[in-house]
Amino acid sequence: MRFSIGLLCASLILCSATMVAAQEATHAPDFRAQERIAPLYFPPVADAPFSAIAHTTWVRTLPDGSSETHENARVVARDSDGRIFQERRTFVPVPNPTNQQSITRATQYDDPVAHVTYFCLPGAKVCNAFPLVTVPDRELPAGLQPDGTTYLTRENLGVDTFAGLDVVRTRETFTFYRASVGNTKTILRTVDYWYSAALGVNVQVKRHDPRDGDQTLWLSNIVESAPEELWFQVPAAYQIIDHRGPAPMRSETGQPQ
Repeated sequence: MRFSIGLLCASLILCSATMVAAQEATHAPDFRAQERIAPLYFPPVADAPFSAIAHTTWVRTLPDGSSETHENARVVARDSDGRIFQERRTFVPVPNPTNQQSITRATQYDDPVAHVTYFCLPGAKVCNAFPLVTVPDRELPAGLQPDGTTYLTRENLGVDTFAGLDVVRTRETFTFYRASVGNTKTILRTVDYWYSAALGVNVQVKRHDPRDGDQTLWLSNIVESAPEELWFQVPAAYQIIDHRGPAPMRSETGQPQ
């Protein structure tokens, strides 16, 4: 029996399409859970302008004993009115054999004068406006925490200098007792702080937690002068989507995480 080339090709295409359809039908789409790291916090302090590069290095130990390292670096700035600009950038692997580039996924503008935060997406050219949310300037008390399963120890490590700034160093150790967070053994989480009273920010933070790995966050290229006004202006070409609601409700509405 003789088959034409056209019939044979059509049969192969139909067979391939059937196989692809069968493969696609084996399960619904599934995605790896994304992990995030808490960045350095910059409060809207007036009369303490600066600009800097904020670095993050994140080292995680995998179950087989190997490690995985990622890093990024982003621009941050604050003016004399306490307005803050900062980039939000993607992480890249270390080492980086394919020369993967860190990209700006968002820019953030915090304005304590207008009580608004703009979270802008360069790809969509959209800025989402939220009520400005600040973190209270207070520390957790040392000792057994209200949940009854966590204990906090705080150590004063003395004064030091970092990038030319006078800093106060402290270490906090959180003890999570067995079964407090689903753990079968006690977990110790330590965080070291280098705090600059002049800027009102932590210029370096080192975190160690067996669940999250080792995280080092620090500032470099610190300039203690007012940055250019342009840094604190939301791009004029971007669409503004206001999520603040009616004015009386603004103090009761928090910014989504």
